[in-house]
Amino acid sequence: MTVDQELDGSTDYDAFISYSHAWDRKVAKAFQNQLQVFDRPWYRPRSLKLFRDETNLAASPHLWREIERGLSRSRWLVVMASPSAAASPWVRQEISWWLTHRSADTLLIAWTDGTLAWDAARTSFDWSQTDALPRQEMAQAFDHEPRWVDLRWLRSLEQASSSDPRLIECVAEFVAPLTGRSKDELIGDHVRQRRRTVRWVQATVSVLVALLLIAVAGGITANKQRNSARAQTLVAQSRQLVAEASSIRDTQPGLASQLLVQAYRLAPTPEAAGALIESYSLPRVVQGRGTARAAAYSSQGLLAVADESIHLFDPASMTRLSSLAPGGPVDTVAFSPDGRLLATGGADGEVRLLEVTSGNRLKQLAVSSAATGTAETLVFTPAGKLIVIAEKRGAVLDIRDPSRPRTLGPLPEAAVAASPEGNLIVTEDPYRASMRLWSLSGSARTKPLATITSPPGGMVNSAHRAVFSPNGQTLALGGNDSRVRLWDVADPSRPAVRPDLFAQSQFGIDALAFSPDGTTLATGDSDGSVILWEVSDPLRPRSDARLTGQTEPVGSLSFSPDGHTLASVSMHDAPWVDFSDRPDRAVRLWAVSGSERTSAFTTLSTRGWVAPSFSPDSRLLAAGGDPTTVWGMDSGETPRLMATLETFYSGGQAAAFGPEGRTLYTGLPLSSWDMTDAANPRRLTPVEARPDRPPGLSLNPALPLLATEATAEQPVQLWDISRRAQPTLLGSLSDTGTEHQALAFSPDGNLLAAATDKGAVRLWRVAQGTRPTPVGDITMVRGSKTSALAFDPHNRTLLVGDDSGSLTLWDASRPGQPMRKVTSARHTDAIRGLAVHPDGSLAATTSLDGYIRLWDVSDPTHPVEVTSLSIGGIYRSASLGFSPDGRLLAVSSDLGTQLWTVDRIMILQRLCAQSSRITSEQWAQYLPDRPYDPPCA
Repeated sequence: MTVDQELDGSTDYDAFISYSHAWDRKVAKAFQNQLQVFDRPWYRPRSLKLFRDETNLAASPHLWREIERGLSRSRWLVVMASPSAAASPWVRQEISWWLTHRSADTLLIAWTDGTLAWDAARTSFDWSQTDALPRQEMAQAFDHEPRWVDLRWLRSLEQASSSDPRLIECVAEFVAPLTGRSKDELIGDHVRQRRRTVRWVQATVSVLVALLLIAVAGGITANKQRNSARAQTLVAQSRQLVAEASSIRDTQPGLASQLLVQAYRLAPTPEAAGALIESYSLPRVVQGRGTARAAAYSSQGLLAVADESIHLFDPASMTRLSSLAPGGPVDTVAFSPDGRLLATGGADGEVRLLEVTSGNRLKQLAVSSAATGTAETLVFTPAGKLIVIAEKRGAVLDIRDPSRPRTLGPLPEAAVAASPEGNLIVTEDPYRASMRLWSLSGSARTKPLATITSPPGGMVNSAHRAVFSPNGQTLALGGNDSRVRLWDVADPSRPAVRPDLFAQSQFGIDALAFSPDGTTLATGDSDGSVILWEVSDPLRPRSDARLTGQTEPVGSLSFSPDGHTLASVSMHDAPWVDFSDRPDRAVRLWAVSGSERTSAFTTLSTRGWVAPSFSPDSRLLAAGGDPTTVWGMDSGETPRLMATLETFYSGGQAAAFGPEGRTLYTGLPLSSWDMTDAANPRRLTPVEARPDRPPGLSLNPALPLLATEATAEQPVQLWDISRRAQPTLLGSLSDTGTEHQALAFSPDGNLLAAATDKGAVRLWRVAQGTRPTPVGDITMVRGSKTSALAFDPHNRTLLVGDDSGSLTLWDASRPGQPMRKVTSARHTDAIRGLAVHPDGSLAATTSLDGYIRLWDVSDPTHPVEVTSLSIGGIYRSASLGFSPDGRLLAVSSDLGTQLWTVDRIMILQRLCAQSSRITSEQWAQYLPDRPYDPPCA
């Protein structure tokens, strides 16, 4: 049957709904549903049959033919008028068809957006204002003003409530012409039907609820027991996986990462959460395309890895940036001081110079064959020289024009090390068990300076066993007897021996590397372990962390430019090791802080005792140390220094961002800075005299108020900062003590908790423009004194740290009668730092006992310790703070400001991205009772 034939036949639909998919898709669906159920008993099918393309059209290559068939079978056309509909070619074509084949009297308008205006004088729409209907199709459609229904308020399915009087009124406007009944009659019948339906539903629900209660009453206990047993099983399995991951974290870091993700997936226990936060201490594995032979960091933080090719990596994201086939074997790599050149050396004695382009691509510039034997070490000097330490005889190259390197001269035979400045050379005499220091001139001329003894019990025999400190004043020599001898060569003509380091390895020391600041020496042992030595005082060196997990001897070591990552590469040609059945070996990256391991992802150079402060949007961090610095936090995992503020105290000054994020407050008397341009802070207040000890600052989260901690000269002060360039002192708090960080505002801003001079806590009512008034007191137990305070961000639960190391949670919802909830004592000395995560589930404490502990405080009656952070040492005095977005924890101390990722979703994503999916065999080993379901799939 053709469309023309259908025009004479019976209609199948009461109305055809024409609308714009871009604007009215959800509204059209809600509108259709309400039309079909209007005035309909619940037990009958829909009262109206409506055509809408999404509900009536199937997939068809002839779309318009199907739409035209729907139009021809409909009695009315409902146009949902909006600017989007007026611009829609489909809506315009449907209106044109209708006005051609049907009367305009059967066209109804539902106004959903835009403007509709009728010009009575012209008996037409005022097209200078009307934009909700197509002018070309509708210009001559009506000879009198049509009635339209305003549906602009209906924008979602959630608003389409059948009990809404507005919706009932609008739907009745359309149902009346479609059914030929009056509007009043329809609304009355609809209300009666709805009341009847409600009564039926209530009666039915009552009967069903009664039956349901009877049916499930006997099974509730069994279901609870089954769920409890299941939950306990998941918790036990989660904890077991955390323990398994800990046991293999160094040997199989990828599998350990997968186990941690699965542990948290099974049950987010405190143990699993703590292990996730600590997971940055897992060694990261950088895999090229074969067995790694060498690795080196550039001053720009890039990592070069040599295997069959040369690869350039971004260690922060663990992504390969570029690769280049060198055209020969590579055994050593080194970057120029500015990071723009990369030199490689191999067994053929050839040295290749590569350029690191602006796009982090590698481009070969030149090849030199000045050295004899395997090139073992390459040293760039600031003066544009490249010193090549080779197995037989090395050379000095002039690379001021890197595309045309020029040989200046050979090095003495058996050279094993060169100083960073290129002015000293060390050679070894294997027959006399001695070593000689030489001066090296700019023209590559050498002159003997002094003779020193080799390490007791063994010779160096390798360039990797001899290394100068970054300042060139210390020489470290590793021997076959597992000892490292340190020499003070500040006066190279009179070297002085320092205490030996004893590594206790089987075949001796195979690799040495100094940290960029020269305070840490890393030694690679023949058993595959790496030891970190604290050598800031060369007369009293000590060993701290031991990094294990590699099974092959360590061939080379390299520190990142900030000293917080150590890259280790296994030896690929040890004569006493059979490598034939061993898999390809990769580069391992270890997170370190000084001579200790750490789980912090970075350490900022700012040092100080005051708490770090994040801007409200978490994009800036003010580290109130000496000096006060501002860091940009929106560049991935590498914060960048934005500005340094003048500091008037040797110990640093406190800093806190204002609630709008554009103002930074420091010191006392209070100073304010305009941080609109974070790279160029502008002082808003004049410079005034400063007290002997700068106080800490506490910012009100809801009101423009700021409190300064007490000092020896004055008590706690409350400031009105509504005018950021002119802070106004509102008043002082009497009887307040001088304890560190003993201030906290409640989340609603109306309450201030402050430690008193007797160690208790006083609660003060505060408001803008008025003096603070005391409203209640918290008495400490066992004679302890308050040392730190923090409120839960969502309620008036007050966390109190005291000088005995106890953490107590108080309910301060009734300030006049605070109630103690629980006390936990895990620290052994005074708590100095205290902060609560923005979601209120996590708290962090620092103590004079040197530990940083994280607590699960989601249940304020039962706080649970999550973990004690690996911080790279003991922090006797530290302060901390969470970022407002909940991603980071910052800890400031005399060792710097360290940052941890505490967002568990981000940690899970990082672990999945940096590890291979757990295999079915591994799954069966650790989770034999569960079907294979890898967590990172």
